[in-house]
Amino acid sequence: MLNILKQSFNLLSFSRQFLLAIIAVLLVGMVTIGTWMGKQIEASALNRAAAATSVYVESLSTAQLHDWTSGQIVDNEMRAMFDKTFVEGPMHREVLRFKLWDVNGRIDYSTDHSQIGLRYPLKRRLMAAFDGTVQANISDVDQEDNENEYALGLQLLDVYVPIYTVAHDKIIGVAEFYLSVENLKQEIRTAQQRSWALVAFSTLAIYVLLYSLVRGADNTIQKHQRDLRDQLDQLRKALDENGRMREQLREAGINTTTLNEEFLIRIAADIHDGPAQTIAYALMRFDEFASICKGCTLTPHGSAKDLHGIKSALETTLRDVRRISTGLAIPGIAELSLADTARRAVKDFERLTGQSIQSEIDGSLDRAPISTKITVYRLLQESLTNCLRHAPGGVPKVAVQRKDTQVMVTITDQGAGFVPESAAVSGRLGLTFMRERVRLLGGNFEIISAPGQGTSIRAQLTLSTVEELNV
Repeated sequence: MLNILKQSFNLLSFSRQFLLAIIAVLLVGMVTIGTWMGKQIEASALNRAAAATSVYVESLSTAQLHDWTSGQIVDNEMRAMFDKTFVEGPMHREVLRFKLWDVNGRIDYSTDHSQIGLRYPLKRRLMAAFDGTVQANISDVDQEDNENEYALGLQLLDVYVPIYTVAHDKIIGVAEFYLSVENLKQEIRTAQQRSWALVAFSTLAIYVLLYSLVRGADNTIQKHQRDLRDQLDQLRKALDENGRMREQLREAGINTTTLNEEFLIRIAADIHDGPAQTIAYALMRFDEFASICKGCTLTPHGSAKDLHGIKSALETTLRDVRRISTGLAIPGIAELSLADTARRAVKDFERLTGQSIQSEIDGSLDRAPISTKITVYRLLQESLTNCLRHAPGGVPKVAVQRKDTQVMVTITDQGAGFVPESAAVSGRLGLTFMRERVRLLGGNFEIISAPGQGTSIRAQLTLSTVEELNV
């Protein structure tokens, strides 16, 4: 049950939580203050009534007891005077019972004559009166010495008043009297009701003031929350749009890489089937013509030498055209795994240049997008070419490793090194092309180099790209 209430409370807005909490606090405060004020009013009323009556009783008792000695039962003359005052006189309507105590707890006089001479244990308030303090309290008069008063069935105001000598230097007894509290209780109830009304009104005013303040603050907070939610919705939409744009850009990069490779294959085929075939045909016809014109002397140096020079130029051009055609295309890459693609790039470079390469290729790199395989091949091809050009004689190191759902390609040489920031200024297009290839696929490209410390190229590409085109 407590957990349900706590959960329900937590579902409320801040203002409602605060208002419920402040209601509880104000109610507790109202009850505490009202109760305290009620007790103070009751105590004040009792003390006022006791003081007013005790002054009168004390002056009357002192005048009648100037010859009385503590511990001495009043004589018949003094008893008659007390009876005339408290039993037959006007005080009878105010004082329902009057007793005169000595220091030993004996009743030396009582309006109930049957109690005269009886001794009772000293009560706490009676002892306090003998110490000089007026005592007043609303009592149910259920003590041992109040049997007759208890029979009345009323609550009475029980007052103890010290009786001093004429010189006022010694307490010779204590006068105890009982007053009816019906009128006093009505006065106390009226005063308490007024005090409760005042406390309730003050509490309500405080609550209304706090409610207006908290309500205004809560409205401001809710307005800010709505504004923040609207801004978050706009930001979320913008992020979603940016995500779609990034995905479209990555797909465009994949398509661009694939289409570029197709374009290179087409150029290679066109070169192979066009200029290469024409040059080959020219060489064949040149050989036939050369066999016929062996004896011709067309130049001062002799025809044989001229023919040999022309043939060498044609053969060199044919080799260059075929080499360019071969370098433009990567036949069969679609069927290769990513690890085999990397190994092929290393072997192709070693075959063409005679340069040995130290390679470490993760054999678990199996399926990968065609765009990723093309980029890895071209990255290795261009990087190893740079190693051969700028770090001749060294042994480049190639590492192709899996890293979660990505592949990490690292090419390192021990050459002269350079300042990476100056690469773009110096017009090194190879590095620029490599960086752009990697960025088109949403990967990371990094160059680590310094003069005299060699160069390391690192590229990180995803292995989970969904391709739109298949080669």
